[in-house]
Amino acid sequence: MEANVVKQTIEVEKVIGQASLQALASAETAVPGAGREVIEVLMEEASFSIDAAEAQTDRVVVDGTVYCQAVYSQGESAAARAVAAQTGVSEVVDLPGVTARSIIRVQGVVESVEAEYENGRMRFTCAITIQVQALELETVDLISQLSGVDDAQVQFAELCSSKLAAESEAQAQVRQEVALPPALDARVALMDWGQARLGQVSPDLGGVKVTGDVQAEVLIGTGVSARPVALVKVVMPFEQLVELPEWLTANVAADAQVKHLTTSVSPGSDEEEGAVLTLEAQVAVTVRADAQDCATALMDAYATGDTQIICHRQPLALATGSQAIDVQEAFRGTLLLPDGAPGAGTVLGVRVRPVISQWSAAGGATQVEGALDVKALYLTGGSEQIRAARGELPFCVTCQGEWPQEAWVRVAAAGVEAAALMSDRLEVRCALVFTGCYRLLSRVDAAQSIQQEPAPARPAGLVIHWPAPGESAWSVGKRYQLPLSRITAVNGGKEDLEVGQPIIVML
Repeated sequence: MEANVVKQTIEVEKVIGQASLQALASAETAVPGAGREVIEVLMEEASFSIDAAEAQTDRVVVDGTVYCQAVYSQGESAAARAVAAQTGVSEVVDLPGVTARSIIRVQGVVESVEAEYENGRMRFTCAITIQVQALELETVDLISQLSGVDDAQVQFAELCSSKLAAESEAQAQVRQEVALPPALDARVALMDWGQARLGQVSPDLGGVKVTGDVQAEVLIGTGVSARPVALVKVVMPFEQLVELPEWLTANVAADAQVKHLTTSVSPGSDEEEGAVLTLEAQVAVTVRADAQDCATALMDAYATGDTQIICHRQPLALATGSQAIDVQEAFRGTLLLPDGAPGAGTVLGVRVRPVISQWSAAGGATQVEGALDVKALYLTGGSEQIRAARGELPFCVTCQGEWPQEAWVRVAAAGVEAAALMSDRLEVRCALVFTGCYRLLSRVDAAQSIQQEPAPARPAGLVIHWPAPGESAWSVGKRYQLPLSRITAVNGGKEDLEVGQPIIVML
């Protein structure tokens, strides 16, 4: 009798590949009031915001904006001043196999920024790393029914494939005013940076409600000679509804990124009232909804009669879901001042930018290596002159869980503090916060096609079979072309075989 099969189609999410590109971006701006006085850059900062990403044939075009800031001193004045500039970035990341229909994921980070003053202008040079990952949905035919062979032994399994069903983004506008202490005598907002932290993600009327906060830090210029610069930390809560069809809100994951942060200081109405710090942040909130395709699939088959069934199987890597990464590890390091630099007294503010260089996973853990770009402002002992210290501190931390190389990971520094250990060194403490996600994969071999041939002559008699590691009642039955029930009958009704425990099989 001819074997008949019925097939069912499911969609499988497949990684096409990922690539990264390093780019240089330059921006410049005029320095107000610059003359013959010496301009010294004390601290610089930059952030990169992705504005658009388009998948094309074998490449992804990424457009974004770099926002640059610098704090500097001018002449003998103890006051700190600031300038800002921005520039557009457009880069092409080559990635073979990408098409206009591909699902793409893009992130960019400023790895380093340098500011240099020349001829009345401040010039910024930023090194940016842009990372792209591309996926596609591939249709796979699975055999869901096999008939027409009376003596067929079949092995079925329920297979489920998790895939992206929809992705939606909304922009959250966050604004907050903070009353500063009158004793601070705040004059101007010099520099700012911030990062978004997710809270709850829950279905709501019309979509998904995402809550969280922006952890902002602002470098303030003051009128206090003993502390001409102060670092103010503000937590700005946000709540954003991201539209999604109701039937897709059951299995969602969210992400939030600060696209741009602006700050300003307004003087108080009188001497007894402190200045007001105003912060405005634009936060991109993205929600990804996953769905599942499931099918009952034939995994293997063989026959025990006059017909031999040859089952051709194909390896499949099925995404069964995603695993979030949210790990925090403490870091402590020592930043040495350059030889001949003025000794450190009071630390006024510090900025830490961590960058991951590589990671490796084994034994249920992941070892992450990278470096921290540290920039600090301090007063020398017994002086009111602002000095700058900068350097690179390596880190190597071990995080729980095994991250695959295609994992989507970001790192940020939280709770940064610095203090002078001795006149020639600063102690830097912070928490390294790793966030991201990766796909959970199940690797299986499913039947792709069935072929029938006349069965060769089978010997008769008794066989004493000594199970090898990994063997089962199914594999033994298939080897001797015997019904599975006959193997389990001589194995105490169990399908699992015990290594070193022989079974006696009647052929």
